Amino acid sequence: MPITTEVAEWAGFIRGLGFDVYIAKSGTYGFITDRKAERVLSFSFTDGGSLSGNYGPPSQKSGTGWRIDLHPTKLITHDDVHKQLYAEAPKYCGNGWKYYTTVAQHLATYDASSHYTKVGA
Repeated sequence: MPITTEVAEWAGFIRGLGFDVYIAKSGTYGFITDRKAERVLSFSFTDGGSLSGNYGPPSQKSGTGWRIDLHPTKLITHDDVHKQLYAEAPKYCGNGWKYYTTVAQHLATYDASSHYTKVGA
């Protein structure tokens, strides 16, 4: 499935704010990071749109992250994106996780199935 115009335009906008954006081959989801590549903010434009924070290691107790109740298009400023990228995991996530996911970790785990492309690369 090709990247939709909505996702492509939005990704270009986020990149223009100074962030790196990776889009999956399906064209409907991906992730945002910054030049440090120390954190991953996942996004999806399916099921009404969503953002998610990511951590590891995967566990039955805590999963792999948490959903942020905000549509991706609500990220308007650099500060909006930075705030969500560096958000702390909510207390309800428990203590089964040990670290926030880096770009290298995310790609090592999901790139084989998602086939990410970095926007503007």
